[in-house]
Order: sequence, then structure tokens, then C-alpha cells
Amino acid sequence: MLRKVALLLAALLFVTAVASANSYKEIVGDAKKFDGRVGVYAKNLKTGKALSFNQDTVFPAASTAKLVVAMALYKYLYPAASPAKKDLYDDNVDDMIVVSGNDSYRAMLAEIDALRPDALRKVTRDLRLKKTQVHSEDAYKRYNYHSVTTPYEMALVFENIYRDRYLGRQKSSELKYKLANTIFRDEIPRFMETPVMHKVGALDNLLCDVGIVDDGRDQILISVYTLTDRPEAYASDYIARTAAKAYNALRRK
Repeated sequence: MLRKVALLLAALLFVTAVASANSYKEIVGDAKKFDGRVGVYAKNLKTGKALSFNQDTVFPAASTAKLVVAMALYKYLYPAASPAKKDLYDDNVDDMIVVSGNDSYRAMLAEIDALRPDALRKVTRDLRLKKTQVHSEDAYKRYNYHSVTTPYEMALVFENIYRDRYLGRQKSSELKYKLANTIFRDEIPRFMETPVMHKVGALDNLLCDVGIVDDGRDQILISVYTLTDRPEAYASDYIARTAAKAYNALRRK
């Protein structure tokens, strides 16, 4: 009897492994067929299992840079701010994250420039991000964008927020609540039936999304960046499908 149970469990594990391997092959195959450039990084935060494709390729950060700006505000400006300033920062971070407000983003960049011009660089150094630059003239000279990152490094930013490592529990929890309640549902969340915290970014030819799918058992971190001359719907469909496949490949069955 015990031998039969052991054989059944082994068979189930084999099927799961094959399904995961097939999902990963599909992700790589889809990435290679994508009409443009793509980078993917995904990780199960419980098991540590990960998959990737062009994870270290530099892309425009678009609105995912707002995560770094929020961290800089909370880490380096918020502690010494007056109550009125703290309210201002909270309101602007809420707008930057929930609706991806660009006016709030520009206002907070101006605030950082005026009070702590080194704050953004300090965040990237603190988190050991070697390729990520935000609001940087050097990035503009090298890449023709002021803010750049990689799928892997922005995933690290998101993981630090999720694990309360950098900002402490209170501000991390506030950020996570905002990320779980954004108005954007077309990319990572589209095919998910479980809660998703995420931040979308978009430019003329770029669409990206980074976030965590939490099904109560596993937390799957997913970061996908795309560059293409095709309509935005093409990239959006790709991100949604890739996120679903990454989730299925990495979650425990």
C-alpha cells in the first residue's frame, strides 16, 4: 500500500515538473517570437524558484520609476518633514501609484531635487541596483531616456517593498495597499483569480508591468518589459499571457 502511494506521489510530481518545464519553454518561445524586444523575470517568493529571459536587459523604466521615487521620498525626505509635508507626500505617492499620476511624479521629483538631490541615487545604491537610474541625465545621454531599469532590478525593488525590508512595516504596508488597488487591470492581473499588487508603465513604444500574484499559498513576483512598434494591445496581451504562464510554472500545485 505504501509503495503504491509513493508511486502515485512520484507520478504527480513528475506531471507537475513536466507542466512547469513546458510552461517555461512556452515563455521562452513566446519571447523569441515577440515582435520587438522583451525581458522577463519571475520568482516564487516562497520557494525561491525563478525563471527569466533577458532579465538584465536595460529598458525605459516608464512609470515603474515611480516606485523608486516613492521609496526615496519615504526613506530620505519623510522622516524630517513637517506634518503638512508628510500629508503632501502621502497624497502624491497615492496619486503616483494608484492612477500613475504624472503631475504628482513631476512635483515629487522637483521636491527631491530641492531637498535631497542624492536621494534617488542613494535608493539605487542601497538596493544594489547596478543598471537602474531614475531622473538621470547620464541615463538620458546613454539611453535617450531619463529613467531606465531591467526586469530583474525592478523586481528587486518590488520585492523589497513586499518584504518590508527597506521602508519598514508601516510605509511598506501603505505602498502595498496602493499597489493592490491601482486602476490598471489589463496586464498582470488580467487572467488572475487571486489578488495582484502591481505597477504598470507605458510610453509610446514601451509597455511593462511588475507585481506580485498572491494566492494565499504562493507569492509569485513577475516583471515583464516590452518594446515594440505594434499597437499597445499587442504588448498588453503578451504581458497578460506571460504572467499567467509564469504564475502556473512557479506556483506549487
